[in-house]
Amino acid sequence: MRRRIDGPVVLGAILVLLGALFLVGQLVPVSFDLGHYGWPVFVILPGLAFLAFGLLLEGASGLVIPGCIITVTGIVLAVQNTFDLFATMAYTWALIAPGGVGLGIALQGVMRHSPEETRAGLRVATIGLVLFLVFGAFFEGMLHISGRDLGIVGKLGVPLLLIGAGIWLVVGRARTPLPPPAGEVGRGAEPPLSGADS
Repeated sequence: MRRRIDGPVVLGAILVLLGALFLVGQLVPVSFDLGHYGWPVFVILPGLAFLAFGLLLEGASGLVIPGCIITVTGIVLAVQNTFDLFATMAYTWALIAPGGVGLGIALQGVMRHSPEETRAGLRVATIGLVLFLVFGAFFEGMLHISGRDLGIVGKLGVPLLLIGAGIWLVVGRARTPLPPPAGEVGRGAEPPLSGADS
């Protein structure tokens, strides 16, 4: 059984978690530079707190969407910070929104036992992943924004990926029937004109 809880309790628990993390960082001697390498944890932990409260507490499923957005943002920042890839934000935004948003909607749909909401969230998350791959292929394969050469994958794979994505969109649109224009009576022949044709 899930408990119902209000906003101040959630915020208080997040503050206690952050304070405890700061305290441990001050008291425990480590050779790891937490300020330089670990700062994305301070983005990830609040996101995980939102997710935990949204998943575990009755009436708090609305926290799942911001929890996913914040957590995915923290993970993206952690990867960028670890490997010094901040230029990749030119395309990793797609993992955050719409990717993280879609993931949150899907999880919220699971919590609310709504298959339609879950499917809609998965569609939005998939769009985010596709945008990430397409823009990543363009920015890395053609513009080399992170300074890394992708070799033959960048020279041939990226253009082929872009061509394939374009064909998929064109063929998918061609297979989807267009709605009739406004004012059209039906799909058959036009209605006869009133009056004589002379």
